[in-house]
Formats: sequence, structure tokens, C-alpha cells
Amino acid sequence: MSGENTVRISGVLVAKEAMRWTPARVPVLELRIEHQSRQMEAGAEREVSCELSVRAVGPAAQQIEVVAPGSRIAIEGFLAAKSARNRAPVLHIRTFELLEGN
Repeated sequence: MSGENTVRISGVLVAKEAMRWTPARVPVLELRIEHQSRQMEAGAEREVSCELSVRAVGPAAQQIEVVAPGSRIAIEGFLAAKSARNRAPVLHIRTFELLEGN
């Protein structure tokens, strides 16, 4: 079973938890980003905003750990359930970049 699952979004890093490590010693970092933009919908422009849970695993966790809250970032990744019990979506980082204005 395969299908498209790619998300690219920009926003402000608003929260970052302490780094944790899996039993296999893989680093995991939980973040939250806040997105705001203007989007076209049904022929009309509208303001949209949301806050997303984000997870970085492995090298991405180590790289984004040094990014300060308040920084503007663009993230590309995929959505997955937070856990087997909590089916809420979490954006898993494949790549990210710091945006101008930080």
C-alpha cells in the first residue's frame, strides 16, 4: 500500500521539548509551529492559521535542536499518527530550512 503523503509548510517555531532518545539511541525532538497565511478558497482569499505538532527524528532532530523558538522555518515532511493510541496527525520532518528574517 503506497500513496502520496508530502506536506510543505512554513511557520514560526513556537515550542520545543527537550531531546529524547529511543531505546536504539535515535534522537527524537517534539516541536510546535504556528502557520499564518492568505489562501484562495472557492474564488475568495481568506486568512488561515493553525498550530501543528512536528516531530524530528535522527539527524533532523540534532540539526533543528539548535533553532531558537521564534525562528521562521519551512518544513517538508509527511503526516503520521502521533502514536498507536493517539491518531492525531504529527508532521514528521524530512527537511527544513531557516527563512529570512530570523
